[in-house]
Amino acid sequence: MTSLKEKLKNLPNKPGVYLFKDRSGSIIYVGKAKSLRKRVASYFTKTQDIKASILLERLKDIDYILAGSEMDALLLEDELIKKYRPRYNIALRDDKTYPYLKLTINEKWPRLFLARKKEKDKALYFGRFQGSMVREVIRLVKKLFPIRWCKESPLRSRQQPCLYYRIGSCAGPCVNKIAREDYMKLVEGIVSLLEGKMDIALAKLEQEMKRASANQEFERAAILRDRIRILQKMIEGKELLSAPAPRLLTEVNELKTALKLKKPPMRIECFDVSNIQGSNIVASMVSFYGGVPLRNDYRKFKIRSVEKKPNDTAAIFEVVKRRYTKTLMKRMPLPDLVMVDGGVAQVNSALKALNGSAAAGLPLIGLAKREETICLPGSKTLSLPRNSSALKLLQRIRDEAHRFAVAYHRQKRQKAAFF
Repeated sequence: MTSLKEKLKNLPNKPGVYLFKDRSGSIIYVGKAKSLRKRVASYFTKTQDIKASILLERLKDIDYILAGSEMDALLLEDELIKKYRPRYNIALRDDKTYPYLKLTINEKWPRLFLARKKEKDKALYFGRFQGSMVREVIRLVKKLFPIRWCKESPLRSRQQPCLYYRIGSCAGPCVNKIAREDYMKLVEGIVSLLEGKMDIALAKLEQEMKRASANQEFERAAILRDRIRILQKMIEGKELLSAPAPRLLTEVNELKTALKLKKPPMRIECFDVSNIQGSNIVASMVSFYGGVPLRNDYRKFKIRSVEKKPNDTAAIFEVVKRRYTKTLMKRMPLPDLVMVDGGVAQVNSALKALNGSAAAGLPLIGLAKREETICLPGSKTLSLPRNSSALKLLQRIRDEAHRFAVAYHRQKRQKAAFF
């Protein structure tokens, strides 16, 4: 059990799916977690139940796959359980525990709920879903698109709204708080979301927020803004589900070989600088793990050492030094690979900052935009084929760092225009 507890220490405090394996390497249990470290640690407490005790007796190894959000972890858990049918996911083995989600578009005021079988009633059915997760999906969907929770059909008018309306989880059609046209827009958003068209669902929310703001319905616009943020977090991890984890890990392993690293660069941190002729100079840091973006570990920096003139190398030196010598050094784990958006000059500047920190010796590269050449310390370069999986991974990370830096610079520039 000692080796397992050592593995536990290295589990990230991120959402994802954990896989318990037996002596032969077979997956015997799959579970999802908001925090992999905390959830798996709970199995090793003294208060474990009988099921956990039996499971631990056969547990010989732990693996995991990161997810970008709670919704992604739910969906990925469902996919893996259906694929591997682990022995100890007993409640999920019977197909009867894979219900549908039913959206009653055949009613004036549609509802969304669990259904055990499809009926010829002109309603929309989605799934099947894992029994233990379907209610979580309903909760998350209705958090974004607050259609009614009541079961009655047809819906009766009331004098007073229910508790769900009072806490903002229902639009209140029973008390005429929403027009049917607007209610059906919520339903359209749900359809887009459950069909996997998250970008369309997001566009509908953004459209409604703009309309509410234009009509000076600022309280409603604020609620819609919060729902947009929830959906954006769900979209963040969508790439993990659309591209299977083995492909992402292949990219990482190919990068290890190309750069001749001692271990796969699972965690990569990339830095970029943004400014216009030296004004409002800012920098960004993005973090990826196993090819998946870790949005909670992104950081923005206002550059302090450079003023009124563009100096990317000095800015890179400052931001790398601040990351690996200040409080972030204590609060965040070290990456397996440090990357900068730029060429030889930026890499050498970053190397100087690293050498003066506790992170000295970390592998370091840069990716120049024009030729897409990998720059190494000591003015060395490396070219990978344009169709290389490793290069595509680096480009994806570099482009995300650039996007994040530009967005922050635009924000600072707009703010400065008002003061």
